[in-house]
Amino acid sequence: MEQQRFLYGTVIKLTREDTLEDIEKNFVQMRENGLDTVVVWPSAFWWEEKKEGYPFNTGKVLLQIAERVGLGIIMELAGQLPMMEYIPDFQMKDDYYAVDEKGNKKLKPASFGYLNYFHPEVDALICAHYEKTALAYRDFPALIGYDIFNETMFASYDEHTLGRFRLWLQKKYKTIEELNAVWERTYTDFSQVAYAPWMWMSIAPAADWGAFRKASTGIYLKNWCDAIRKVDDKHPLIADNIGSMITNGTGTYERPQDDYALKETVDEIGMSFYPKGVAGCKTPYTRWTTFDAFFSASKREGFYISEMQTHIQALFNPTTCVRPYELKQWCYEALAGGAKGLIYWMWRPFTKGLQTAGRGLVDYKNRSTPRLAFAKAFSEAVEGIGALKPIRSKVGILFDGQCHDFQVCYTRCYKVDQNLYMNSLCGAYQAMWDAGVRCDIVKLEEIKEYKMLILSNHIVIGEDTAEILTEYVRAGGIIVCDGKIGIVNERTMLNDVLPGGAFNKAMGCEFIDTDYEGLDFTCHDKSYNGFYGRELVEVTEGRVIGTFADGSPAVVEKVSGRGKVITVNTYLWYGHNRQCGNADAFAAALADAYDLRDVTVTAPLKIRISENKNARFVFVFNYTDEPVSGEIMGSGFDGPVTVGAQDVVVLKKERT
Repeated sequence: MEQQRFLYGTVIKLTREDTLEDIEKNFVQMRENGLDTVVVWPSAFWWEEKKEGYPFNTGKVLLQIAERVGLGIIMELAGQLPMMEYIPDFQMKDDYYAVDEKGNKKLKPASFGYLNYFHPEVDALICAHYEKTALAYRDFPALIGYDIFNETMFASYDEHTLGRFRLWLQKKYKTIEELNAVWERTYTDFSQVAYAPWMWMSIAPAADWGAFRKASTGIYLKNWCDAIRKVDDKHPLIADNIGSMITNGTGTYERPQDDYALKETVDEIGMSFYPKGVAGCKTPYTRWTTFDAFFSASKREGFYISEMQTHIQALFNPTTCVRPYELKQWCYEALAGGAKGLIYWMWRPFTKGLQTAGRGLVDYKNRSTPRLAFAKAFSEAVEGIGALKPIRSKVGILFDGQCHDFQVCYTRCYKVDQNLYMNSLCGAYQAMWDAGVRCDIVKLEEIKEYKMLILSNHIVIGEDTAEILTEYVRAGGIIVCDGKIGIVNERTMLNDVLPGGAFNKAMGCEFIDTDYEGLDFTCHDKSYNGFYGRELVEVTEGRVIGTFADGSPAVVEKVSGRGKVITVNTYLWYGHNRQCGNADAFAAALADAYDLRDVTVTAPLKIRISENKNARFVFVFNYTDEPVSGEIMGSGFDGPVTVGAQDVVVLKKERT
């Protein structure tokens, strides 16, 4: 069986100052250092001589050079410079701008995110440009594919976007009467719906607007994809988001970003990965969560790192300096986490603009750097490994985008964490990671594949969801709930029975009241910290296995069929995310009780298993400043292992 190739390369930002000789030298240097792919940005060259084939003649020559030196090219059609890409300045009109809630044009110092993609003329210009680009490049052997939108974003409150929102609402609600019932409004026709995200009587107007904004990326991207596929259906279409929507919080919600919806639209999804910022570097478990969440969004097919951070962000950002050992950790984490390709941002530093002197595998004179030395070494490693997929874990953390939409609305007008739901999921991942248990981020349709399922502040449960969860438990699944569970249904209506709504019977308790004091509890004679608040419940058909200090039920267990539901009546995982409490000890107790670890390794080492068609690989990470020796146990990898300071060791076991 043939292993899947790992795409490995870098982005080159071309300028009008570059000569073809300069570009060929760069391409040769890339190839000599183990890179096999280059992302060319921009892919249209408005500065070239205006003759037949303009503005793609430069691109055609680049494809010929790439073939000659042994590189493949991904053409980046939409980065963050529309005026250098699909709508040059001479085509721009004032009404092409996206507008804010006050009707003002969106103008930002970074000069992107300002176009209204739902304006029919904008859409037509983009589609026409994409079709011409594909016609120009499709027959060149060096062409790998097209990146049709790097770092998706769009927000506008104009009449064209409103029209699309109305159509989306009509498809969802079918009748205006149904919309009125859910929204608590008095419209007589969908054409009357306006931008009015009032939430006093119903959060649905604001929640639907948030859901539509996430869905809008797929709506306008479909037209762009169709324009290319009409003339080239052989090369894959790629689009990129920033990190993971689950770990990035409200920042990506406001863009908006929906990794799952993006995958439904394009062939491949990519990620911009920048773990090191001015405030410091993202923790290892956050990086692992990011990759696992994005792998989930890729339908577990794998994803691309379309931008891997290489060095300082800009002139005055020295704390974003990337050490070679950091780059090594990030690249191996990505490889183990399901990345099937990795592109460095970027090949050489910027020579102009906001990020002048920032980024680069090479320096400003194209000289090698320690980061380039690592990139060459990594190319040799991935050549022997290829693309991998993480093995399925025993524990799934359930993600539901509607829970996120609703939670944002419920917290928006109060001084409450706008990202409470996502932070709860990340807290569960972190606590399990601390306990040596790897978790997958899962959607509802996947849960039957998992031994245990975590629901954290999963506030939306309707009858259909309840039926699926109940059947999962009856078949032998274990569900662990904490925080607010099943408070409302999909129509935003408070459920008749709490917690859980139609899932309540499987939970074995009934809600009485909410409190914020006395949150610590004991369970099976061990003490744990609660956080933020607690639910006061009355046990119905369950049994109490943990109590708060006042004796009220803190943890309730209900057996149903061959499975069970364990309900923790405080914000257990969210507390761990806020660095409050010992939820990792609770996770460890679950791991011991239900055999949730597939492979173990001596602390403080961290381990994960990935595979291709030919072999399994164990990645052993040491995130400390001293060498660590330990023992691996499980999955046929039993034995000693020693990992250097801030290093990673890869072990391989061939399939028999």
